[in-house]
Amino acid sequence: MNSSLAIKLMLPVSFFGYAIFANVMLMTSDVDRPDIDGVLKGEFTQEVDTLYRANLPHREPAVGIVGAARYALLNEGRDGVVAGDKGWLFTKEEYRPLDPDAPLTSDALDWIASVDAQLAQMGSALVVVPVPAKVDVDRAYADASDQADESAAAYEWFMAALAQRDIVTVDSRPALIDTQDAFFQTDTHWTDLGAATTAEVIAASGVIAQGDTTFARDEQTPVTFIGDLVSFVTSDGLAPTVGLEPETVTPYLAMPEAEDPSGGGLDLFGNSGPVPLVLVGTSYSANENWSFVEALKLSLGHDVINHAREGLGPVVPMNMFLEQVDQEAPPPFVIWEFPVRYLSDPALLDEVIETEGTGDV
Repeated sequence: MNSSLAIKLMLPVSFFGYAIFANVMLMTSDVDRPDIDGVLKGEFTQEVDTLYRANLPHREPAVGIVGAARYALLNEGRDGVVAGDKGWLFTKEEYRPLDPDAPLTSDALDWIASVDAQLAQMGSALVVVPVPAKVDVDRAYADASDQADESAAAYEWFMAALAQRDIVTVDSRPALIDTQDAFFQTDTHWTDLGAATTAEVIAASGVIAQGDTTFARDEQTPVTFIGDLVSFVTSDGLAPTVGLEPETVTPYLAMPEAEDPSGGGLDLFGNSGPVPLVLVGTSYSANENWSFVEALKLSLGHDVINHAREGLGPVVPMNMFLEQVDQEAPPPFVIWEFPVRYLSDPALLDEVIETEGTGDV
């Protein structure tokens, strides 16, 4: 038996040994336990759950310790995360295979095309900005060259498929690959630098005419946080002991400079200025810590209204925007930030299908 296998077996054995000890301690302690009345009333499961949550000793610390040990000894986390090299973590979602011929993929492209057509009909132009996978951009730390190549191929396929449907896109991948620290080490998302790089690429692409509003960057208080992937490894408190340090970002605001007396600039108190652009997307856009909407203002010289939402993927926020947009005063451009990994999410179109009341997308 090799050492790696021995360690893998030792961890669950230790955990189950603790579980036996903890249950003995729990059942011999002076606590209220479920009774036959709970069984008869169908409340037994809930009572057991409450009992363990309230009284099981060391439950959360034990889970954190076991997770930290597994990561330190085997460089592994729980289901949902893939551990790379030098303390880098990657979401398991990026490791789902993308089948270009699958009905879900075809339906997703058809729905994107329908969004493009709907916006065009009301006078808005759609600009799709695919976000490449972190495992692709930071492949040097992923220790998964095959998966990185598959993610890169998925990105290129998505770009080509959108082009075949005459949907305007901006290719952010080359610039993000060339940007150091484009993504956080222990978090799913891009950094403020990655967001700013993408905004600059959008501006340089020429698909959106440069605006005439000048914005000034106003840095805010730095924010320190635990990456969202750490919870799949161990507890926040134990994370630094195994090399998973907190992340730090400095958010900023793009403040319009004073209106030019000659007539240029942004009218802060009136409605005579141009209609703002719209940004739709995921937590890459919605989370103010990454400052993506602010970076767009600085790079494009346009005001930008943010309709992105956290935790809903790329499709639901767009569907929400389409339901509430004022068709009498549509934005000139709608920028749609779209992480490529969502194309392999089986639930990607669920809400759209439910809203339309049919299985046809």
